[in-house]
Amino acid sequence: MTLPSRYRKLVIHESTGDFRSSTRVVWQDWVDPGPGEVVIRNKFAGCNAVFDKNLCRNAIRYVNVVPPFDMGIEAVGEIVACGAGVTTLRVGDAVAHSKLGSGFREYQVASATRVIRIREASAEILTLIPTGISAMVGLERVGEVRSGDTVAVSAAAGGLGHIVAQIAKLAGCHVIGLTSDARKIPLLRELGIDRPVDLRNESLREVIEREYPRGLDVAYDSVGGEVFDTFLDHLAMRGRLVISGHTSDFDKTIENVAQPRIYRKLYWKSASVRGFQNQAFPEFFDEAAARILALYYAGRLRPLVDPTPFQGLEQAADAEEHLLSGRNLGKVVVRL
Repeated sequence: MTLPSRYRKLVIHESTGDFRSSTRVVWQDWVDPGPGEVVIRNKFAGCNAVFDKNLCRNAIRYVNVVPPFDMGIEAVGEIVACGAGVTTLRVGDAVAHSKLGSGFREYQVASATRVIRIREASAEILTLIPTGISAMVGLERVGEVRSGDTVAVSAAAGGLGHIVAQIAKLAGCHVIGLTSDARKIPLLRELGIDRPVDLRNESLREVIEREYPRGLDVAYDSVGGEVFDTFLDHLAMRGRLVISGHTSDFDKTIENVAQPRIYRKLYWKSASVRGFQNQAFPEFFDEAAARILALYYAGRLRPLVDPTPFQGLEQAADAEEHLLSGRNLGKVVVRL
């Protein structure tokens, strides 16, 4: 295999707060893999629009963005070179890898210990690693989901939500799936969601109060705002509300909400609100990756890749804006 002397990658060159104006495609000189490393030719990269836009605002609390800053997190591809001491992987292996700065580029150098071998380098894998891992760890380890639970999932047709909903169904739960687009309701039913809710034409509060008077055992929320408030008000006895983001207002001025302190809503029900970010639970990553891939290969999970085509690094901004618009069905992916 002939390897290039240089390749292209996407970097933040200026922190404008907007992905399109903050980023540009630049050339990177080839770097041979060191001991214990491999080089991967990326074929597909996943979009994480809220996180990426926050990077462009330098608003991620645990990351200091100093341009030029490499962009992208997860990618799947094929190993094209192995460094000394690598014995578990070989050239030609299809692999998945996730690390900040490694996704939006044509080639990447990765530690062999962080690479996950897969059967085929397909876009569908990006719905599982690391997105599906977040769904599994957040729901099982943080939400402590149990068979028979009533589980509500916001953005249930999104890249994260559609996996959360399916894992909850596999666990034997009754699942309520939220969407703000009536066109996505049939898809939610196809995924096995018991009660799709069209937020534009139905009141979530009224649906829960009328149909689920006992409340929600687990609410998995990545939207925030009024959805979060409604979930909080309708937790069941010992209910768990998992915060996995707040896309509705992540880039807006912090809203000061005048209402009773949260303990008045939680204490009498022994309920809880639990924040969750995948990188804070690394001890569960490997086990969850193996298990979610096994479910996929066994045909028990249906990963959704948004059908809108995005080709090349030049269309990464288009892909990010498409995801932020909320029009997506499943994971938004850029083909490299």
